[in-house]
Amino acid sequence: MTTAQRPVLTGAEVDPLLPRGPNAASSSPAATGDVDVDAERMSSHTSPTPSAGPYLQQSLLKGWAAPLAQSQIGLLGSTIATWLLLYEHPAGLFSYHPALQSLAILFFAEGVLLLQPQPSNNSFKRKGLQLHQLFQYSGLVLILAGASVIIYNKAIHNAEHATTWHARFGFLTLGLILLQILFGAVVVYSPLAKMLLGGEGKAKRLWKYHRMSGYATMTLLIVTPLLALQSTWVQSNSSTFQRVLIGSELSVAGLCIVLRIQKSKLGL
Repeated sequence: MTTAQRPVLTGAEVDPLLPRGPNAASSSPAATGDVDVDAERMSSHTSPTPSAGPYLQQSLLKGWAAPLAQSQIGLLGSTIATWLLLYEHPAGLFSYHPALQSLAILFFAEGVLLLQPQPSNNSFKRKGLQLHQLFQYSGLVLILAGASVIIYNKAIHNAEHATTWHARFGFLTLGLILLQILFGAVVVYSPLAKMLLGGEGKAKRLWKYHRMSGYATMTLLIVTPLLALQSTWVQSNSSTFQRVLIGSELSVAGLCIVLRIQKSKLGL
């Protein structure tokens, strides 16, 4: 009498980390298309979150628009050029406004570029979200400080507010940034998503609108300093070359971000 051979088990039957049951495949995030940047809510069975170095290397040097992505150096160049201009022509308390705002724009732009293109690896998605939040929250602190400086400076000199297109766009941009960060926090953090949106599923469906409004806000962050190049102070204290240099570097940075947009993530 021979002993019946035991059937060879498949990986899905022996691996306790793999989904079980008839509905396992259809309920996975990849199957439902719900994989997104809100990676803090992903399964604990994913690989460990990488350090910032490997993530930056993959994110900023990858994608069909990678050569243009390197033009983010142009944004850094515009920031340095702005700071050099302020060093050559110090303007007291006012100087802190363009110094802080230019640095804030740099942080916001880098925070966006970090998620373009979005990594396919879950652990890299988590790291991308963490770095995105770090840059965006840092940018928020900087831009609020810069706005406070100019508001206070005008107040002590009894000057009117929002008399130029640069100032009007500045207030509009600041308002959108506050709404954008609040919206992002609600969508990403599970307790807020459950309390305000009725659950994580609905929050994930709203993520594309966070992306859309983010790109709109980033556009205003580029346009607003371009309008500042026409201000009386800049015209009086800078050369044509300096204005063209700053303006072109800002424009290239904006173009870089546009070319790296993933339409599929916007539902287009």
